[in-house]
Amino acid sequence: MLNQKLLRAVLRNTGLARATWGFLATFVAASALLALVDPGVDGFGDALWCCFQSVTTIGYGDITVTSAVGRMIVVALSVVGILFVAVLTAAVVSYCNELMLARRNESLALYLDKLEHLDQLTQEELAELSLRVRRLRG
Repeated sequence: MLNQKLLRAVLRNTGLARATWGFLATFVAASALLALVDPGVDGFGDALWCCFQSVTTIGYGDITVTSAVGRMIVVALSVVGILFVAVLTAAVVSYCNELMLARRNESLALYLDKLEHLDQLTQEELAELSLRVRRLRG
């Protein structure tokens, strides 16, 4: 199961929360418009279902959009959905990269601190530091 703490951190640190709320607002607005303009869609619930099928590319076919305006709404929402998935993926990758970079920098800072205080390290700490340097060199 997805770690909720990680999800909250990604949402907070990448600005993805705004994109998510924007996508959800667009999704609901498109569903409402579709329910109003398309005779093949019977109410808001069916419109939500139709939009969900379009955005997720499931397309069961149980609800068919019949008007040109309805089709334009569904196409536009599908494009927004594809863009949202791209933004979502980019945000998660960016967050993970930043996290890895921060850990690397923290590790480098520890190495530098040990190097600056070589005279204060024990023989065991010196041996461990030497082993790590050899591993880094390959």
